[in-house]
Amino acid sequence: TFQKNHVDREFPVRLFYKRPHISVNYDNEVNAVFWSPPFEGPLTVRPEDVDAYYTAYAKMRELMLSPEMSNKYGLRFRLQQGDLICFNNRRMLHGREAFKSHNGERHLQGCYNTIDDFLNTYRVYAFDFDPKPEDFCGDGIAAYGEQRVGTTSHR
Repeated sequence: TFQKNHVDREFPVRLFYKRPHISVNYDNEVNAVFWSPPFEGPLTVRPEDVDAYYTAYAKMRELMLSPEMSNKYGLRFRLQQGDLICFNNRRMLHGREAFKSHNGERHLQGCYNTIDDFLNTYRVYAFDFDPKPEDFCGDGIAAYGEQRVGTTSHR
């Protein structure tokens, strides 16, 4: 269960929903990972599934925090004032390390967009610049944008 319950701030947020940590598509391929321990609410599963859940959870955490994974797939860099980074929030594991600010301040601005809204806009403009009706027909799947370009930005 994901929960974000922050009502004492300028833009209050109250999000609560349930979903698996790993989502797969119709071909059983991973298409999204949902992992955010600070925002996890109470576990709501059948009692007989509790032990298996926590065993799998511990293995997933161990894997994601392992030096082997970090060395093989990790990328660390420092954003500078005015930098912008964009990525698909559900396709890229990301985080921030602890840091000390020289002046005691930090500014991070998040901007979130749903993949459906992003792909819609992308396909509309792509069709305007390169109209290929066959790419929008066939099996009912629009070919433009199927690589799921990132849609989340942080600054």
